Amino acid sequence: MLKVALTTSANHYDFYLKAANIASTPQVKALLMVLAETEGDLIERIRLMMTTGILDQIEEVASASFSTHDPDPTPFGMDRTPFAASNPDTDPRLYVCNRALEMEFKGFSFYSSISHRAQSELMKRLYEYFAHIKSVQIEKIRKVCESF
Repeated sequence: MLKVALTTSANHYDFYLKAANIASTPQVKALLMVLAETEGDLIERIRLMMTTGILDQIEEVASASFSTHDPDPTPFGMDRTPFAASNPDTDPRLYVCNRALEMEFKGFSFYSSISHRAQSELMKRLYEYFAHIKSVQIEKIRKVCESF
């Protein structure tokens, strides 16, 4: 199960790095590097879990303070009126933000779905933990993209 999570994160990391290498706008390049860094952090967490086990994460999910809420999947720049300040079809920052939101929300939905269908309490909690991480990443994307 950890291999699935590692592969998913590695694919996201690879996407962000490749996109950053071809980005011509400094703000877009910076955003992509932040996203790659957060995905890299998740890869390291998963690798650590592969070597040390998942007990800490399982206990974290079981704690009373742990909660995961459904993140907001609404794309940026949906105001396409002639008076809109920017447009996702022409603004590379909005395109990158919306693509990142889409990718991370798919990851959140994937982990959340597995968590809800898991027969084992252990698997349920593990995938609930991954869904929580994706939810936090989506919040980071929203904060960074709203600051442009």
